[in-house]
Amino acid sequence: MALVSPLPWASLALVVSLLRAVSPVAGEAPRPTEYEVKAAFLYNFAKFVKWPEDGSLGPTFVIAVLGEDPFGEVLDRTFSGKTIQGRKTEVRRMRALTAPSDVQIVFIGSSERPHLAQILKTLEGGSALTVGEMEGFTERGGMIAFRLRSDVVNFDINLDQVERARLKMSSQLIRLARNVIGKGGL
Repeated sequence: MALVSPLPWASLALVVSLLRAVSPVAGEAPRPTEYEVKAAFLYNFAKFVKWPEDGSLGPTFVIAVLGEDPFGEVLDRTFSGKTIQGRKTEVRRMRALTAPSDVQIVFIGSSERPHLAQILKTLEGGSALTVGEMEGFTERGGMIAFRLRSDVVNFDINLDQVERARLKMSSQLIRLARNVIGKGGL
């Protein structure tokens, strides 16, 4: 399995600090909300996952939220004015999924739990990174599942699904995962 180059130390420090999410000390800025942390993770996933160079990427890097949107404007603020792999970013909200050839990340909201198998089937053969927060997401074929334990956001990765989508993930990002499915669990 080919891996993307290591994370820059500053970005890795940001991810680790978000993972720790310690209580603020008097006089410090308030601790980020759960969805501010998840939005920051989505941004870092976008930066440290490499998409195939087969010409299928358009001029815009698209992050789609499928189903009910738990982020609100937090996700828009996180990606506003940013570029990923030299492309402007765009956040889209979707109620239904069609062939997502122009979508790089699909956050599948918990409201879509009853339709998860159908959604993942629709995405087969494409190179969209699937992210969710429902129980059993990675076990059912999703790629990255957020977990909230004791007010700390972390994530699981299904490497087999990542590779099926022809995506390459930084080894340091993989090491930050709470649980890795596939490839011997690394």
